Amino acid sequence: MLKKLQILICITILVAVASCFNNNQKNEAAGNLSDSALAGKKLFEATCVRCHGMDGSGLTGPSLKRAKLVHAPDEVAFIGVVEGGIAGTGMPSNWAFTDDDCKQLYAYVSYLKNQGKETPAGDTAVGRLVYARSGCANCHMMNGEGNTIGPDLSEIGASRNAAYLRQSLIDPGAALPESTDLDNGYGFSLYLPVKITTADGKQITGLRINEDTYTIQLKDASNNYYSFNKDELKSIDKQYGQSLMPSFKTTLTDKEIENLVAYLYKSGNQ
Repeated sequence: MLKKLQILICITILVAVASCFNNNQKNEAAGNLSDSALAGKKLFEATCVRCHGMDGSGLTGPSLKRAKLVHAPDEVAFIGVVEGGIAGTGMPSNWAFTDDDCKQLYAYVSYLKNQGKETPAGDTAVGRLVYARSGCANCHMMNGEGNTIGPDLSEIGASRNAAYLRQSLIDPGAALPESTDLDNGYGFSLYLPVKITTADGKQITGLRINEDTYTIQLKDASNNYYSFNKDELKSIDKQYGQSLMPSFKTTLTDKEIENLVAYLYKSGNQ
């Protein structure tokens, strides 16, 4: 009987210790957040993680773990961005958010800004040389110099984190950005390669610029633009998982890629 009682006491103690351990884990996970920030965390996880990542380090949207948010340097500007969006970017308007919601979200984002700020390890000066000799300007614009076949990279560091930039260099087709414009193609894969075959057998490969039910528009590697009525085409081959941009996995060393990522990330994070 005594032995059973001792076992029961041990089990009770273990349960109590486990409960305290779980509570401590929860407190640590919350990061001693204020009530406002905790409420903002719930809003963030429900609406923002698709673009900014579960931990705020960025996906198709920018990392929020940076000392300064260009479009939202203070709470008033932040509320304007959340409620009204940012024209010309993937940041949509959020009409369902109240000012109080935005203030809670701002409290959580302010917490994220001080958590593990991203600092790529590469040498930006060397990365600039890698950018030049790799022919990036043949397709990309950087500070007014280059071509406009691919996205402008002048401020790319403000909208993409280092991990995303690295993946884009190694396997560009795996990480095509998606539109988050609620009024014009939400979820629309940007820079998607498309091969068009016309009724007379002519083939044109380029990047999809726009598409609706009846038409499709694209531009080729020479920056020539095309528009077609779908019912007049023999075929439309949307090449998901591919990119007109070549992979640099075998043409650049790991160190060169690291330096190039640092250079690209610096743009928009001066």
